[in-house]
Parts: sequence; structure tokens; C-alpha cells
Amino acid sequence: MIKNYLKTAWRNIVANKLFTSLNIAGLAIGMCVCITLFAGIAYELSFDRMYANSKDIYRVNMQTSADYNYKVWAQLPNSVGPALQQNIPQIKSATRLIKHDFGAKVSLKTDDKNFTEKGLYLADSTVFAMFDFRFTEGNARTAFAQPKSIVISQSAKERLYGKAPAFGKLIYVNNRDTLHVSGVYADLPVNSTIDCDMIYNIMDTWYGQDVYWSNASYETYCQLQPDANVQQVQQQATALIDKYVDKENKFFTKFIFQPLDAIHLYSADIREGYSSRIGNISTVNALAFLSVLVLIIACINYMNLATARSQKRAKSVGVNKVLGANSRHLLLLFYTETALLSLIAIVVGCILAFAAGPLFQTVTGIELSPSAFFTTPILMGLLATWLFVTIIAGSYPAFSMSSISPLVLMNKLKLKHSVADLIRRSLVVFQFSASVILIVAVIVVLQQLNYISNKDLGYNPNGVVSVNIKSAQNKQQVAAFKNDLRNMPDVESFSGVQSIPGDGESGKSVRKSPAAKDRMPVKTCNTDGSIVKTMQLKLLAGRTLPAAIAEGDTTCYVLLNEAVVKYLGFQSPRDAVGQFISTEMSDRTVISGVVRDFNYQSLKNEIGGYVYYEMNKRSEPIRTLLVRYHTQNTSGFMRKMQNVFKADMPNSSFDYEFLDSHIQNLYTAEQHTASTVTVFSLLAIFVACLGLFGLAAFIAEQRTKEIGIRKVLGASVTGITSLLTGDFLKLVIISILIASPIAWYMLNKWLMAFTYRIQISAWAFVIAGFTAIAFALLTVSSHAIKAAVANPVKSLRSE
Repeated sequence: MIKNYLKTAWRNIVANKLFTSLNIAGLAIGMCVCITLFAGIAYELSFDRMYANSKDIYRVNMQTSADYNYKVWAQLPNSVGPALQQNIPQIKSATRLIKHDFGAKVSLKTDDKNFTEKGLYLADSTVFAMFDFRFTEGNARTAFAQPKSIVISQSAKERLYGKAPAFGKLIYVNNRDTLHVSGVYADLPVNSTIDCDMIYNIMDTWYGQDVYWSNASYETYCQLQPDANVQQVQQQATALIDKYVDKENKFFTKFIFQPLDAIHLYSADIREGYSSRIGNISTVNALAFLSVLVLIIACINYMNLATARSQKRAKSVGVNKVLGANSRHLLLLFYTETALLSLIAIVVGCILAFAAGPLFQTVTGIELSPSAFFTTPILMGLLATWLFVTIIAGSYPAFSMSSISPLVLMNKLKLKHSVADLIRRSLVVFQFSASVILIVAVIVVLQQLNYISNKDLGYNPNGVVSVNIKSAQNKQQVAAFKNDLRNMPDVESFSGVQSIPGDGESGKSVRKSPAAKDRMPVKTCNTDGSIVKTMQLKLLAGRTLPAAIAEGDTTCYVLLNEAVVKYLGFQSPRDAVGQFISTEMSDRTVISGVVRDFNYQSLKNEIGGYVYYEMNKRSEPIRTLLVRYHTQNTSGFMRKMQNVFKADMPNSSFDYEFLDSHIQNLYTAEQHTASTVTVFSLLAIFVACLGLFGLAAFIAEQRTKEIGIRKVLGASVTGITSLLTGDFLKLVIISILIASPIAWYMLNKWLMAFTYRIQISAWAFVIAGFTAIAFALLTVSSHAIKAAVANPVKSLRSE
């Protein structure tokens, strides 16, 4: 019986090549989209689940006080981890993680080679057991047994030493610390939040030895006992704040234990930790929405085309019924046909998905290995999708066609198309409503990205390159490099800074006076007098920082932005100049000048307080040199600067970053969102147009004789074309009216994530509407014109 159904289904599929081609193309694209997006979703959901004790591991976050707007931070004081382990029995172990020099890039030297490293961490030895490190050289138990030990990943080992063993080799960090390699571990999985490439013992440094409850720069992970009560542990942890922190110094009020497997997707609103692998649950939801939407549109195509063919299939159904087939037999026949067609589409979709893997990574930013398409969840998802398509896409054609009476064979009964037409029209409206929403989304997302790219940030990042000078062996090397830069004709100015904007400043506070209880949290950056010229900041009052400070002068000179001046209560920037305030750098702090507010962080964040400062006893080192240049030959200029750098600092690696590129990298997630929405919107619209193309072909075929009569009676080609396209245009216009408010709501909600954002304009909906109409016209008009110009004699001679 099943064999006969398959033969009949295959015969029907082969006999209707246009129907088959359109449906396989639409379903295959839908399947390709689903497979790739399902693989991406599965990858995002798999983060940190590979660790043996992942269910018992938590990252400890903290909620800040009102002074810091009650934000949740992932970084804590370094005393929290030891205090938790000492005071709470339900905590089995704890480990602290911090990037070397609070996240600054590191210059490494091995023998005669220089390298730049971003993934150098300091951690407690408990990190190895907690996160299942697998050592290929050395072992976790003795990794930190000797002082000044460092363990490195397999990929870092190959980068530094090639295929030779690394155990016992020496690594020089920033030309200051000499460490010996005490172990090599297998690379951590790509779906691990912990992304250390190198780790050395935090207890060998002041980071671990000087325990304090003030500076919050350390990620802290705890492994709880298997039967621990998380809520109780969290309450006990929060109680330690009152035990250890004075009331005046409480800038955080609560500890929050975040499950390890939730960190990757649920940290978008948490002040970022050190991991470079932070995702967003909104991205996963968007991918799921797009995959289901494209698949539904493909299913709608099948339903539309199948019901449009009902007149052709009617007599076949009537013959089957006369020969004894009942409704159950016919249902199985139509479901078998749908299942066979969708199975072919899945095979084609799998091939397309595998081939499109690199493109998917480029578009979404999600890196998928070839094996990601053949995991058990994906294969189970494919099976579920196949059943879904078979049942959903095949349901209406199966039930509607199986109910046809055998009287159609004698033309005693006309098929009732009212219900089928209504459903078909509704499905077309749904397809194009979804298409209009996606088109509007593409327009608005691209508008917002364009706004971000062109917004005046308050400084000029173009033509500025940052060069890492932290690894200089002495001040003389830095002075020599600066002197050589002065002699380069393309260098306009340069300034030594603690960090580039938004990447490594210190978090401190400003008070109106030493006795004042309230304070304003600010970002502080140690720099020198040329910062205004180099960054092209807008100086509103006063002057830039002094070029030199007299020996013995204990004053801290600061350059404030408007936000700090406003908090301090000065009526104007001019009134603030020369006034003394209290900062964490010094109680004797004088305001040298005031600059206009500038966006030192992403435009998702409001402009907060920012302080550039200079003093004799700096609390933070100068790590970077910002160099403003003016030349069209950027590559040639960089080669010259690299040669100068190597001559002045021969034992340091030349590491640089263009400031405008750094700004663009702040919006990587939004750029991926834009490309994802654009690509999958085009695919959705293409699939919808495939269905519309087939539907127009069948409707034009059904109305062949009507068109012939109209032509005989004098109808023009234009009139007949308008007649055939008019019905479809009405549906598209209805789609636009339905989609517009939905699109406005969804995109307005997305834009709320940005402090600085565009306003959605009406022309976005106008463009989307005209685009949808244009696609519909281009799709339908070819059949309409073909039918309109056909010879009416051919269509009427059978009458």
C-alpha cells in the first residue's frame, strides 16, 4: 500500500514540473535557512555545558548602589572570593580571574621573538579543577607549585614555540616579569565563556596578595556543593557586605549568583566581564523567529500552489473515489506526496546549508564547524521540521482535495472555491506582511548604524592610531620613540594615555570636597598635556593639562567633561576652572580645563563623567601612545612608524589599533544584526515571490478562456494585465496596512536599547511598501502579459 502511494506521489510530482520546481526551491531555501539558524541557535545554547560540574558553577555578580545607578557588575573586589569560601560551607571552591593589567594588551618575548597577547589571565589554582583543564604537558596539581609559573594553551604554545615542547621554557612579560612554563593545556572549547590562552598564579602578584574590598576588577566563580541552596548562599554572601565593608565605602549592595550556562546569553545588561565570547538571548530569539518565519512562508507557498491546482487534480480525485478510494486513502496519498516533496527539499537544503556555512559565519558572526550541522539536536530538529512541514503544508490540500465529490467527472458539480480562495488570499497577505516587516527592519537597522557611524562623538577618531608602549624597558626608550615621532613629517601630534576611550580606564569617583558624603562615579584616564590636540576635543574653558609638572608638586591636574562640572554645581565651565575638588587620585585636585561631553563608550550608554588627569605620582601607568597623523599613504606611514618602534624598543612587539576601527568594533553585534536581517529578509521575500509566481501562473491558466472572451470583445493588453495583477496588488496593499504598525512597534522596541537613536520616519514604510509592490508586480506581470498577448483563438477553440 505504501509503495503504491509513493509511486503515485512520485508520478504526480514528476508530471507537474513547474509546481515541483517552485515547491522544492521554496522549501529547500526554507530548510537551508532553518538548518543553518538551528545550528547557530544550538551553538549559542551549548555554551559552558561541557564542564562536568557546570550545574554547580556560578559567576558572582554584584548590584551597585544608587551612586552607580544600581547597575549589575560582573567584576568584584578581589577579597570576595576568599571571603565566600571561608564563610559559606556550601561553597566548595572559588576562583578569581583577571586579565593582566586589567585587560591591557601584553608584549611577550621568547628567546629572540616578540609577540602580542590579549588572553593572558591571572587566576587562583582552583581554576584548573573547576573548569576541567586537560594538561598535555605538566599537570594541574603542580602547575603553580613553583613561583613565577605560567601555563599556556596548546594554540599559544604552537604560536610561541612551534611543535617543540614548551615545558620549562621562559616567557618575558612586558620586559619586566620572567615566567617559566609549567604546563600546557588543551585549548578550551570555542563554546566556553572562559577564554584564557595563558594563566599565571594570581598569588604571585599583588593582584592576589593585596586583598581589598574597594576596586572591582575581578571575575569570581564559585562551585557550590551538589545539594547547596543557591538562594540561601546568595543571602549569606550578601550578608558579608555588612560584615566587611564600612557603610561609607559601600558602593555595592547585593551579590547575585549567575549560573555558568546563563552567562553567555544573559549578560548583555551586566557590566562586561573579561570574556570575548558574550552573546545575547535576543540574538537567539531573532534567529529562531527568522527560521520559523521563512519556513512558514515556504509552507504557505506549498499550500497556495496545491490549492491553486485543485481544479486540475479534481478529476483525478473523482476517478479514485469512483474506483473505491475513501477519504482516508486520499489523505494518505496527499500527505505522502507532501512528505516526499519535503524530504527532497530537506536533502537539497542540507547541501545548501553546508555550502553556506562560511557565509553564515560572516553574516551572523557565529562560527560553526562542519560537524555542527550533523549533531544529534540538529538531526532531531530536521526530523521534527520534516514532520512539521508535512503536517502543516500538507494539511489543507489533503483535507480539501479528499472531500471532492466524484460528480465532478460528469460536470454535475462545480468545485466551491470560496473557502479555498479566502484561505489562499489570507496566506498571501501573511507572506507579504512578513516581507514588509522585514524590509522596514532592514531600513531602520541600517539607518541606525549609519547614524552611529556619522554621529559627532565629541572627538575625532579618524586619523588616530594607538600604539602599545607598556612593554618599554625604561623611560629612555619611550622618550626616544616620542622624539623620533616628532621628526616624522606625517605626525601631527601624539599623547601618552592610560587607555583609548572606553577601553581600560579606571572607575573612580569625584567629590565636591573631602568631607562630602555623596560622590559621582567617573572614568579616569592618566594622560599628558597634548590630549586635547590629539583627540581634537572641544575645549570649553581653561586650558589643557600642563606639559610638565614641577618636581615636588603634589597637585593633581584634571580635565573634566561637562557632566562632571554639572554634578559639581558650577554655573558654567568658566566658573569651574581653577577650582579645587576631591578625587580618589588626590584630595588636592585642581581643574585645568573643561571639555565638551564626548561619547567614550557605545552610543547605547549615556555620557557619564570623564576625567583626564596628570600628576607626579600617577596611580595608573601610561600604556598607550595615541598618534594623530595626516597622510593618504597609511600603510607606508605605519611601516615607517614600525621601523622607528623596533629601533627604539627592540625587545617589544609592535602592536597598534586604529581608533576609528575600535569605535566600529563597539557595534559588532549591531552590524551582524543588520547583515542577518538583510540576508534573511531577502531570502524570505524571494521564497514569497516564488509562491506568488506559481500562483499567478495557475490563476492565469485557469482564466485562459475568460481572457480569450475579453480579447474577442475588445479588451486591450493593458486592461487584461491590470485585471490579472489588480487582485494581487490589493492583497499586497492590505499586507502593508497590517505590517506597518507591527513593524513600528518591534523596531521602536529595538531602538530603545540605544541612548542615542534615530526616530523611525514614515518614508521607511513608504519604501517598504513600494518595494513589496514592485516585487509583486515583477513576479505577477510576466504571466499577466503572457496571458494578455496570447491568441484568443487558441484558448476558445475547445469550446
